[in-house]
Amino acid sequence: MIKLRYLIASAVVAAAASVNAAAPAESGEMQPDVVYDYEDMVPFMGYYTPTESGVMRCYSTGEEISVYEDAAHEKEMVSTQSFYSAAGEKVRIYSVNKDETVYFYNAFPIAGGKFRFSVGNEKIALESLTPAVGDTPVSLSVNYDLTAMFSIPVKCTKCTVEVNGEKVELSPNVIDSTISVNWFNTLREWYRAGKINAGDILTVTITGIRDATDNSNRPDFGDGVGKLVLKYTMAGRPVELIREVGTPSAGMTDFLTYYLPGSGEGIVSLIFSGDLDPNCRASAELQYGDIENLETGMYFEHPKVSIEGNTLSVNLQGVTRFPDEMIPGLPAQKNIDLVISGVKSADGQYALTGHVASPYTFGYSYNLKSIVYSIAADWLPLPGSPLAAGDEMEIWVLNGQKLMFDSVDFSYVKDGVPAKVSVPYSSLRVEKDEYSDDALLYYLTAPAIEADPDSEITVDFGGLKCADGLDHSSDIFVRYKASTSGVDTVETADPDAVYYDLTGRRVLNPSKGIYIRDGKKIVVK
Repeated sequence: MIKLRYLIASAVVAAAASVNAAAPAESGEMQPDVVYDYEDMVPFMGYYTPTESGVMRCYSTGEEISVYEDAAHEKEMVSTQSFYSAAGEKVRIYSVNKDETVYFYNAFPIAGGKFRFSVGNEKIALESLTPAVGDTPVSLSVNYDLTAMFSIPVKCTKCTVEVNGEKVELSPNVIDSTISVNWFNTLREWYRAGKINAGDILTVTITGIRDATDNSNRPDFGDGVGKLVLKYTMAGRPVELIREVGTPSAGMTDFLTYYLPGSGEGIVSLIFSGDLDPNCRASAELQYGDIENLETGMYFEHPKVSIEGNTLSVNLQGVTRFPDEMIPGLPAQKNIDLVISGVKSADGQYALTGHVASPYTFGYSYNLKSIVYSIAADWLPLPGSPLAAGDEMEIWVLNGQKLMFDSVDFSYVKDGVPAKVSVPYSSLRVEKDEYSDDALLYYLTAPAIEADPDSEITVDFGGLKCADGLDHSSDIFVRYKASTSGVDTVETADPDAVYYDLTGRRVLNPSKGIYIRDGKKIVVK
């Protein structure tokens, strides 16, 4: 981008020179603390002769106006320091000598703006303060440090923080015109020890504030020379994360492409030290893709978030997230990220994340793991054989523990009309296959099926769901023949046998008809 800008500027300069170059905006002799406007692509020049040696500060809001030692603008002066002010001005500091003229010049400013300069000591003003001092309580979950920005580069000696008789000295971090004090660890420990409560006053004192280039130039903010005293009303202790479920730090490093509803997997839970606000509108976002691939874009999804007491849960179940489904055409990416935002406690404070760069979000990066299970079934009685009521059935299913279903369904035709009867899952006897860690055995008794003679009976699993999110109904499917009459045998009555009629009453002398003997239907001639 910089190179392109330079080429464009060069081309414009060349074009201007070949026609009629704009005349320089001649400001002549310039004066300190006066604001001068300069325009886009119009040369700017002026000069100043210091009446005493010292420090000169130059402020530019657009492209910088440079400072030269000679009227030909060939020898540019080197600044002793440069920074951006709180107002967004680019500030450069120079050392100047009495009666040695300096020249301000920019041959072709791409961006116009305002220019000013000052000489000698400049008043040190406090331009911004974060957090601001006021009636609004300061929350540690948002304000991890104190930042004070001044009008010029400064230095300071020390900083103290105190509340309720507790006092500690912290090392301030000074960069150009900014002093920052990292109070996070100290205040968090005080909160944990019960030394800070809602409404308490925190006092911050910064001493030895002075001009970075002149120790004699010190401000007075009303607290004494070079001293700044700030008093903050504190909010209560913010809630902290005390336990996680389903996150990488809790052992779930792999993010599966599907989680079966009701399986117990695919629920991410964050447990906090206090109750959360159920109406805080916390949100979760899944992010997948290559952020540098503008053509394919990114995949975003917002799973359901629920809050109960001190626990926030994100439900990842019931959605397939195969790489070629989320972003077709993009090579599979290694990671998928989950970002949970906007979590607030019952008192309205944001939950403490512990990360100054992301005070409002909890972020987790997982390894994306695609899963596809092999599902197969073996049936007894054998497929294609007759099936009658009361037959004992055995269903062997590979990866049976990866399935959930509601019933075993028997579909058939009765009097030319489709019909179905189901055996609920609760009526099945389920056993592990001792010869296979991945298989289960299901045992059941075939229900009464009044199918048309010589028709087919189809058996499958009702409400089938698989842990890989794919449709495996065709893998657990079998067809039987319907028994011609639903009767196992036709024979002459045996006087020594015990017979029951179809209502279950014992019959001593069976006549012609259908009876039950030894648990099977028979026809007596």
